[in-house]
Amino acid sequence: MYCSIGYRSAKLAQQLYEAGFSGVFNLSGGIFQWANEGRSIFKDDQHPTHFVHPYDAMWGKLLTDSYHHAQEY
Repeated sequence: MYCSIGYRSAKLAQQLYEAGFSGVFNLSGGIFQWANEGRSIFKDDQHPTHFVHPYDAMWGKLLTDSYHHAQEY
């Protein structure tokens, strides 16, 4: 699982693990770090994208310009 910066998804992954679920993984650093490192992002399993929803302008500052300014939905 993942979220913007990895905090919420880490908490949820821990809760799922403690509830007995196995095979639970968290994307450390979140989708923002993943995107900023230039890793591939897909809208679905076939269409690459350069858009990561920043939530708002303040959170968007954590994305590099190539992702922050994308207008694709």
